[in-house]
Amino acid sequence: MSHWVVERSIDVDTVDATLPKQVPAEIWGYARAFLLIERLSARFVWRADSEWLDVQLVLESSERVLVRVSTTEMPRGVTARELDVLTLVALGLTNAGIAERLGTSARTVSSQLERLLEKLGQSSRGGLAAIAVDLGLLRLPLPGGPPEEGGIAVAQLELASHRRLDRSQPGIRADVSARVPIRLGVIVPDGAGSDSDQVRNGALLAIDEINQLGGIGGRTIEVFQERVDIFDWSSVEAGLQRIFDSDVDAIITSYVSAEHPQFIERIAEYGRPFLHTATFEADVLRTESEPWRYGMVFQTCASETYYGPGMLRLLGKLEAADLWRGRTRSIVSIEMPSESMHLTTPAFLDAADAQGWRVAATIGTPVGETDWPAVIEEARSHDPDVVLIANFVDRELIEFQRAFLRAPMPALVYGIYTPSIPSFTKSLGEGAHGIIWSTTTGTYDDDLGRRFRNQYRVKYGEDPGWSQAGAVYDQVRMLAAAWSSVDSRSVADVVRYLRRWPYRGVNGVYYFGETGQAPKLYPDMTSDAALGQAHLVYQIGPAGHALLDPEPFGIITDFVRPSWFGASD
Repeated sequence: MSHWVVERSIDVDTVDATLPKQVPAEIWGYARAFLLIERLSARFVWRADSEWLDVQLVLESSERVLVRVSTTEMPRGVTARELDVLTLVALGLTNAGIAERLGTSARTVSSQLERLLEKLGQSSRGGLAAIAVDLGLLRLPLPGGPPEEGGIAVAQLELASHRRLDRSQPGIRADVSARVPIRLGVIVPDGAGSDSDQVRNGALLAIDEINQLGGIGGRTIEVFQERVDIFDWSSVEAGLQRIFDSDVDAIITSYVSAEHPQFIERIAEYGRPFLHTATFEADVLRTESEPWRYGMVFQTCASETYYGPGMLRLLGKLEAADLWRGRTRSIVSIEMPSESMHLTTPAFLDAADAQGWRVAATIGTPVGETDWPAVIEEARSHDPDVVLIANFVDRELIEFQRAFLRAPMPALVYGIYTPSIPSFTKSLGEGAHGIIWSTTTGTYDDDLGRRFRNQYRVKYGEDPGWSQAGAVYDQVRMLAAAWSSVDSRSVADVVRYLRRWPYRGVNGVYYFGETGQAPKLYPDMTSDAALGQAHLVYQIGPAGHALLDPEPFGIITDFVRPSWFGASD
């Protein structure tokens, strides 16, 4: 006899024509009936022509059942008639009751029971019943037809398949408790403008999609949200503690951790996977230098140190294409006083100098305290070709641009990340046209990205931004991919999976390598676009955000000379 095994996950709507033909149609009928009997599992045997089939049903969710069917042999020489007797013993029937169902005598049944006791090594009919239920040595359809009432799983299954199950009566013992959900903590930053909505919405969209499909191995994802003031450590710490107290399996967020060095220490003490988009190289270096302590911390985008070189690369391409040319070859950097927004590092200054550029000034702009007209005048005094502005709070960059347009200068405005937030272009309208901006985690304008944007639009009634919503959506999906392959409670296995296997999300490819804690960035860290997130550079215009760089995603010739150049000439 050839051996075969079939496994399928089905629901009540699964079409029979799509199911394996070697499995009898009646078994698929039992599988659908199983969803009615409020059991976690059931096992029985079925006689198909000249072979026995072992059938196992496992509840995956309230709407799906995993069906496993394999060929088998009866143990220890148990015959078909003895299996009938064993099944009816498990139903609690007397010898006379069994004989009536089988059309034989009580004496014959007694002899068959004696043989079963010997073959299965039992000393009582209670032992026979127990081993029959334990090993699934129960035959369907039930010998003699459906029972008068339920009890054990196969009896309920037979009644359900014949639509005779009385669902008004509670079961003897509740056996349908849902599997313990996977718990996910989401830290939502307050004080970062409308980016808070992007973080929350992106995460919830991914979680809802996963749960609608039955979760992960029958376990749904339960979300624990904490909204914290990004600039107040006491608020952040309290939110973190509430997340810890919820015993979550992992934590995701945007860039909250970059503002508080002690944040990563608290995460290390908790010891569960933590995914963030803080673009903070110091934290990446710290986690990579001490993987035994910080190995569960993943920055799901490249660091701030790549923004400056990316800008220099774009300037070179604009000049090479004769689309724009610097006059003074000077740059003014306007920076929010945050470690993750400090771009004019010694390495960047050296790179700029090597390419014939000079950073004329770095101007600090404290959040909520900046006199933007004064900042514009200070920048103007250096006659820059480029104004580089690093600030992740959308209202701050909006105020900068308004002040800039009131007193424009013939300089490119190059922003970091913040123009990706929808409120930025909504607030400025045409005033945003001409701004160039870049991100190390941007949503691709491809099939995956467009599908995500459409799903977001359907759920929330508005478009997502071009960065954070997709980034957090991908964080959930990356964790889900790991949890689908390994135990969510095994931190070591989850971390190993995240490091080892590339994940293609709506914001590109996440590949950490065997030892990395941040993904590779294309083209800055790898020349292979299939193994890195693209360092995307856009320019805002009447048609929206035009992707300029890098190839093959962007088109540099889509660059348009900003209108304020004429106003300032």
